[in-house]
Amino acid sequence: MKKDALSKLRTLKATKKMMKIAAADTISRERVGTSLYSYWVESYGYGLYMRCQVLNGILKVAFFLPEYMRMESVMPAYELFINKETGEFLTYDRRLDRWLTAKLDMLPWPRYLIYSKKKWINPEGARTIKRYLGVSNGGYKGILDYQLRVRRDKLKQRHKRETDPWDLDMEQTPELPKDWKKWVSKVGIPENYIFYHYDRKGVTEGYCTYCEKEVPIRHPKHNRQGTCPCCRHKITFKSEGKAAGAVRTDTACMYLVQRCEDGVMIREFTGERVYRKEDYRNTECYFTEVRRAIFDKNGYALRAYYWGDYKHERMRWIKTELCNSYTQSYYYYYRTYEGRVYGRTLPDLAKRELRKTGLVEAIAAAKEIDPEKYLVVWKSIPELERLAKAGLGTMVREFMYGKCTIEGCFKNRLSGDLKKLLGIDSQELARLRRCNGGGRFLKWLQYEKMTGKPLPDHVISWFCQEGITTDDLKFISSRMSMVQIYNYVRRQMKENGMKSGEVLTTWSDYLAMAERFHMDTQDAIIYRVRKLRKRHDELVERCHSKSLAIKAGEILKNYPHVEQIYESIRDIYEYSDKVYSVVSPHCIEDVLREGENLHHCVGSSDRYWERIERKESYILFLRRNDNPEKAYYTLEIEPDGTVRQKRTMYDRQEADIEDAKKFLKKWQKEVSKRISSEEKELAEISHSLREQEFAEMREQQLIINTGELAGRLLVDVLTEDLMEAA
Repeated sequence: MKKDALSKLRTLKATKKMMKIAAADTISRERVGTSLYSYWVESYGYGLYMRCQVLNGILKVAFFLPEYMRMESVMPAYELFINKETGEFLTYDRRLDRWLTAKLDMLPWPRYLIYSKKKWINPEGARTIKRYLGVSNGGYKGILDYQLRVRRDKLKQRHKRETDPWDLDMEQTPELPKDWKKWVSKVGIPENYIFYHYDRKGVTEGYCTYCEKEVPIRHPKHNRQGTCPCCRHKITFKSEGKAAGAVRTDTACMYLVQRCEDGVMIREFTGERVYRKEDYRNTECYFTEVRRAIFDKNGYALRAYYWGDYKHERMRWIKTELCNSYTQSYYYYYRTYEGRVYGRTLPDLAKRELRKTGLVEAIAAAKEIDPEKYLVVWKSIPELERLAKAGLGTMVREFMYGKCTIEGCFKNRLSGDLKKLLGIDSQELARLRRCNGGGRFLKWLQYEKMTGKPLPDHVISWFCQEGITTDDLKFISSRMSMVQIYNYVRRQMKENGMKSGEVLTTWSDYLAMAERFHMDTQDAIIYRVRKLRKRHDELVERCHSKSLAIKAGEILKNYPHVEQIYESIRDIYEYSDKVYSVVSPHCIEDVLREGENLHHCVGSSDRYWERIERKESYILFLRRNDNPEKAYYTLEIEPDGTVRQKRTMYDRQEADIEDAKKFLKKWQKEVSKRISSEEKELAEISHSLREQEFAEMREQQLIINTGELAGRLLVDVLTEDLMEAA
């Protein structure tokens, strides 16, 4: 409908009869609500007046509001135009001069229309609406019923445009195999029971739900796991007296892989068995199809659907996302679900569509698998096919769920040889297959090949079971073989009741603290101590802070001369007056504690330890004599007394540093008298290195990103901080 043409149609004004009725009508006020909250509402006898006429094939309905009619206005508030041929309707708002597409119930009516019980239209007008729209009611209700029907039809058409391609996809779904229900009950749902009747004299037989017959049993116990002596399936014993009501298996997931028009369809089902009380021999088996995924004839993913509530209208197949390499999209939440796979369709698919995927081999190697996820991961990691066909089921599973990484396992992805791909030889590949090893086992085999030190399978398997990697043993591997470590850790676990991870942590901490106390950690008596936990606890007692002692031991490994250097320079650089003192650290912990107390990086940055080790600069402490134990300022000084940095809390400088500078100048003069020719030579080297470092910073335009100095060039701040020795 064209708005210009609609505007030219004759205006329907209020008739004299309508005006008379509206004038005689009275407005009423009523209080509604509850005792806590109530309000006044207004209403008329007729809250709305209507006229209608068919003009040029268009139904025109004029709506009049009583509040305007009582002021002698004969013009309608709204004019509705309906074309039954096209199903279009438009409303013109005369008050605000605008066109609206809303239904009648969504127009901005005055509030009194809600509380007025009647709407006026003459009998002829009501008949016109019924006849033109084909509705059972005339007036307002008939028009609204028609509009709702039009909107529902349009919504269905829009939904149909979306769902028609889905239905075409679903039409290629094959029929279920004839033995599908039996397979679901026997294989797809793996949980089985042996029901027995309790007897004080003893129970000698029970009913196996898999064998479907009485079988001999001995000493059953309700809910205890066991094995059927006939079929050898795992079962759960159920006493008929204690199994209250129905017994239900856990909901199991299962898959059916079939050929379809596009290639392959993977159908996911969930199912359960129910055993009613006193009728355990008559099993009720239920299954529901919940998901379908379609792959092309080469095994590559195309589309996926789930069975669910569509637009809160009906249950149907709905298009969804395919699973990705990390998770599986199901319904309206995410999960990964494994299940048994129906086997009779697989041999034929293995010869054609799935021939180059390795999926059939992966299914054969695993009792339960998610075939959709396998194919999606295989697309991004095609090596999965070779792993599956080589019988490396554990590695396949780990790659599927992100427990293995390409970088961690594959050495040469360009090689077509599986051994070169994994970085192992034929013998090691056979071991990996025989032990059903995964990524951890492979890494141990790669380590074995790299070091040339053979490891027994049971040792590798135990390390894998405990989650122990070669990196976890770096702290001790240079002093003991892996077999010795294996035996030592197991013995400590047994003697101290610890888990393997606790043993390794305790052992590592013990050795770090032993380094701190200058114990010979290369001596087997020290590093392979008999009572590990006891010796560890003894060293903890000797340390004021275990964490600082461990960190100090690690620093001493890399910078073994730091504490000797501080011992040799103490007499040169320590100095005091009445107010201030410059103090030299006695040990590494002093420097670490200074960094913690003032919240700066002096103890945590390797560059300071490197400078101390090569005597380029030293870390000293500036203290106030009225509180010498409290950290005040940290100094970085060069061998001739040049102060590179002076920083207090959070790397700041407060106003009091200006007074401290006077003392530092006196200190520099005193240091110049004490230093030897060796310190002077070191100072020249330090000065040269500092200038070189400043030049590099200036060239790289390094900017401070945090704190009060954020945005400034680092070299400018360091230059301002510098106090050259006289």
